[in-house]
Order: sequence, then C-alpha cells, then structure tokens
Amino acid sequence: MQNRFLLGVSVGESFAEYSFLSGSEPISQKRVYLSRENLKQSLQQFVSQHADKKLEHVFVSLRLPKKLLSFQLSGAVAHVTTEGFEHWLSLSGNTTFPLTNKDLLFAVRERTLADGTVEIPVETADLEAIAAKLQMMDCKKVCLHFLHSSTQPENVLKAQQVLNEKGLEVFIPEKTDNPDEVSRWNKNALNATVSSVFSERKAEILSALEGVAKENIHFIDSQGQLFQEEPSRQIGSLFSASTSLGLALANKKKADVLYLGLENFWLISGDQWETKWNSSWGSVEMPHLRVQELGIQPTLGISLNDFHRFDFSKQQEGWEPGPMLLGRGQKLTLLDLWSENTKLTKLHGLEDRFSAQGIQRFKNALLALSKVSQSRNTDINHVTKELQSLAFQRLAMEAALHRRKEKMFVTGPLVSVFANAFKKDPHSIIDTNEFSESQAVALCGWTALQENA
Repeated sequence: MQNRFLLGVSVGESFAEYSFLSGSEPISQKRVYLSRENLKQSLQQFVSQHADKKLEHVFVSLRLPKKLLSFQLSGAVAHVTTEGFEHWLSLSGNTTFPLTNKDLLFAVRERTLADGTVEIPVETADLEAIAAKLQMMDCKKVCLHFLHSSTQPENVLKAQQVLNEKGLEVFIPEKTDNPDEVSRWNKNALNATVSSVFSERKAEILSALEGVAKENIHFIDSQGQLFQEEPSRQIGSLFSASTSLGLALANKKKADVLYLGLENFWLISGDQWETKWNSSWGSVEMPHLRVQELGIQPTLGISLNDFHRFDFSKQQEGWEPGPMLLGRGQKLTLLDLWSENTKLTKLHGLEDRFSAQGIQRFKNALLALSKVSQSRNTDINHVTKELQSLAFQRLAMEAALHRRKEKMFVTGPLVSVFANAFKKDPHSIIDTNEFSESQAVALCGWTALQENA
C-alpha cells in the first residue's frame, strides 16, 4: 500500500468521520456533527485540502438511522405476495414502526412448489390490475415475495418484468441458499424501504467526490465486501462499520474489539460470524461479524428507578437534539456526567459545541432529581461521581461477560473518557486512535479490493 492515497468515509446517524491515508497510515482526519455541518460540503472541503495528492480509492460505510426504516418517514412500499401470505409482514414485523400500510398489501394467485415445479403460473392480468391501483395511489416501489422463488424464479421474474414495464421500481429477494423465506423477505422489504434515503445520501457523497472516478468509490456491506449499485446490499450497511472494525483490528490484535463511539458502544468478535440479524422487524438475512450492542450506551437517559435511586434508562436519547451539554437537549444523558471533563470537551467534532448554559441546565435538572430521590447525599458533585462510577462498573462488567477472547482491544473516540473502567484489567489494550472507525473502513475496503482483483 506504499504511496497509495485512500479515503475512508464512515457516515453514522449523527456523525461522519473522514480519514485520508497514505498506505495504511492516516495523514489527515476529521469528524463532523451532521446536525450542524452539511455532509456534502464538509467532505468536499476535507478532500480539497489534499488536492495535491491523487486519491486512488474511496471506501464508504453509510449507516442510516433505524428510525428511517418506517414507511412513515421513508415512504410506503407496496408488497405483492403469493396468495395466502399477504399478512406475513404484520405477523413478523414491527407494529410500532411498520414497513408499509395495509392498503399496499396485495396477493396474486401463483404457486411454485419446494422442488421448483411451477404449479400455478402468475397471470399478467392480475399484475396489471395491481399496477393500476398503485399508479392511482402514487406508489412507485413494490416488493415481490413469492414462495420458493429462490428455487425457481420463473414467476417472480415474469412479475418483475410486467411491473417494470408499468414504470414501477421492483425489489425481489436476493437469490441465496437460505431456505428461510421470512428472513429473505424481511431483508428485501427493508432494502426497498431505505432505497430512496440511501440513494439521496449516496448522491451527496458522490457529488462531494466529483473529482474521483465513480468506479473507484466503493460502499461496504455487512460482510466487509464492496458494492456500488446493488440495492440488495444497502440494508447491510447497518453493519458495515462494525464489521470493518472487526476485520481491520480484531484479527490483527488477536482480541475482541470494544469500540467506544459517540453513537454506540460495540463489542465485536473478529472471527465469529452471524447469518441473521434479529431486528425489530423480525429475522433478517444478514451475514455479519458478531457484534454486541452493550446495555450501557453514550446517550442513555438518567432517571430514578422504582426504588427512587439514580439509574440509567434503557432508551438512548441520541444526538438529536443531543445531550444537554450541547445546549439543545432537554433530557439528562450519560455523557452529560462528563460535561466538564477536558478529555471530552477537546474531542474532535465536539470541541466548539459545548454550551455553558446547557451544562448549567444539566446541573439544575440533576439537582432537582436528587431532591426527590432516596439518595442520602444529594450534593451534585457526589451524585455525578457516583453515576460515573456506576457507568464504569457496568461497562467493564458487560465487556467481561460478553467478550469471547481473553484479550480485548479498546478503541474509539470516547476511549480516553472511559479508559479508567479497564485500568485494572491486564488483558485490555487501550488504543488512543479516536478515528479508528473511518480508518478501519479504508483498510477493510482496500483488503476487499485486493482480494477481488
């Protein structure tokens, strides 16, 4: 990799990271808070700072917010299934964030047997009738879920052709050896749901990289493999960053990876693979490196438990509007406990975002909560230290319980803040590279490119 210039781009729900590499070593890195900075402009500006260096390849991890997996935010998608299976989505899906509405569920009379025999061919007239209804409803996307279509795709390919000719964007499950129809259908449904938003985000990135040949811009899927146009691999981007971290770091360090990111705390096993994702929408076919999202997370809420003692809630408040220390948040979060810690206040991407008014509001809210608690000592400094200690203990305990290897490599932007949780663990290796995510994406992408050459 000598004298090759690579760019790693990792886009999360609220933050984006960029790493410009010469060989395997970063020469420039940046993090942006996407609620305050534009993705396209910030990436364009970052690349322009290195205009004197020829950028050969760009590798991108593009994770979309999971809340966008609801049709109410991403747009409704029609679902056409084999007759008798039209309600499969409501039986296995998420009722809080459904993938479509009931008016867009259709069934056609067709049947392919498990051995691949087409018992009932699909009728063009039935498909044209559905297309006419979708045109009246102004629905442009449709998923086709036909039983045993992976064994014999004759009916589903015919339906795809008919609906394509009617101007509809058609999604069919990827052909794999997986016999579980539900996990294949769920993956197809999620890919269809995110397709528009993914395309918009992707277009921003491509526009910012207009000086780079399009064939040299690669997106990473859940297996750490590269893709550019395949819509069947878009939902896999949810695991692209964690898999990249595992492939780039875990095997090299011969340890599990604990990634302490601004958005998530992940424990990643570099040599153990999962075939499915047990999502809120049901089982999804998704080969990816085993990753455990810990119970302790950076934006967990702080509240009183049933015993009126201070505790962390199970819900992440996220970065929109974010912790109170940024000035916009209205709820107490775990990171607010370190609002005056210089290691956090100097963190790239956040260093100029702290609000004195927001920090004071956090202190006032914590004081008010302490007065109605059962805590013996309601001094703010005491309560803060107690909660910090609780966070350290839970983080260390969870990491110890879930890791599969004796050694653990601890990295990420918040490693300096939470390093004390592991100072007594002789098997933990503390890293100081806070931009490890975007750097791992570049290294993982380059390895995949070399393997496919």
